[in-house]
Amino acid sequence: MPRVILHADLNNFFASVSCRDKPALMEVPVAVCGDPEKRHGIVLAKNNPAKKLGIKTGQAIWQARELCPHLITVGVDSREVLRMSYTVRGIFSRYTSHVQPFGSDEAWLDISGPKTTIREGVRIANHLRHTIREETGLTASIGVSDNRIFAKLGSDLKKPDAVSVICNENRARVLDPLPVGELLFIGRATTRKLNSIGIYTIGQLTAAKPETLRSLLGKTGLMLSGFAHGNDASGVIAGDAETVIKSVGNSITAAHDLCSDDDLRITLYGLCESVGMRLRRQGLEARVIEVSLRDTNLVTTSRQCTLPTPTNLCQELFQAAYRLTGGGMDTFAPLRSMGVGVSRLSRAEGNMQLSFLPEDAARQRQQMLEHALDEIREKYGYFSVRRAVMLTDEALGGINPQEEHVLVPEPYFKKTK
Repeated sequence: MPRVILHADLNNFFASVSCRDKPALMEVPVAVCGDPEKRHGIVLAKNNPAKKLGIKTGQAIWQARELCPHLITVGVDSREVLRMSYTVRGIFSRYTSHVQPFGSDEAWLDISGPKTTIREGVRIANHLRHTIREETGLTASIGVSDNRIFAKLGSDLKKPDAVSVICNENRARVLDPLPVGELLFIGRATTRKLNSIGIYTIGQLTAAKPETLRSLLGKTGLMLSGFAHGNDASGVIAGDAETVIKSVGNSITAAHDLCSDDDLRITLYGLCESVGMRLRRQGLEARVIEVSLRDTNLVTTSRQCTLPTPTNLCQELFQAAYRLTGGGMDTFAPLRSMGVGVSRLSRAEGNMQLSFLPEDAARQRQQMLEHALDEIREKYGYFSVRRAVMLTDEALGGINPQEEHVLVPEPYFKKTK
């Protein structure tokens, strides 16, 4: 049975949600940013008028204002973003049960059926697009194809509020001239490697010998050769299917430069508490921890290590993270931002094992303590119980790392445009 796959991409989703109830903002340049007063001063998303002026995701606010002095900046309403994301997913589910979200603002839909043709897929895509606009006020660009890779490419061809089809009849005409970096899974580093052997377009990638691509990129080269030809047999994985979480992380731009060891400890504790709580909620433990530090010269340093035993405990995460910093601020310039991430995740043990070894008994007490803290904070709020060190600097310690974790557009495989 021929497949018919849609890829729906909500146009300028974060900016559109922020402007949806403010019609006056629709036609003026708007950027969604973190809180400049708390120094989350980058552009997280922008609307079409801002995009036309050259404003890009990831720019500092001051850089964006140089391009557009009258730029309007708005904050992220995380709750509304999530609400609208789930609302649109509900609309998707009316058309098929095979919906695979790709971040907050994109999804694949498999609408294949015995009588479903690509032409019928275009009709369904247009109906879906109109339904989203009528019920939410948001617009979507939708790609239609017989595989996920080309459907994703199709949703990028026309924006906003459009449907594009890529099929056997028009594949070469539509795709061959496109930059090779437009193909899913080809990032900047891979683009540079392909450019180094004269491959700049998808057409040139299609014409390249698989052996050449394999010698350049290994197995990835063969995969990309297949994708360029539309050979993607992967299915659309329903969003309610169990997915494998590969990493958990959090980062924050500090309220002021981190200059002392106390500043470092306060910020690390906040991040490790957030990561630990998220791991425990998912019933996971981590074996690898990474710390990223960005100084006031915008130089980023990352370090990671393998933990002696899998953990989801804040105290153990903090101790490892602190060691990764070298044990203090002595070797760093003042820091502007910091992140903590964990990986190599596995399912946590359901029950704590009884042990009479002193170190195991201490760990069991720490597990009981942190689970008790989770319950208290769940009932009375994050600030109902705080570490003493967090009280020494209200600007740094007064941040709830979970609420302050800015929800940003999904970066995975996305390109700044």
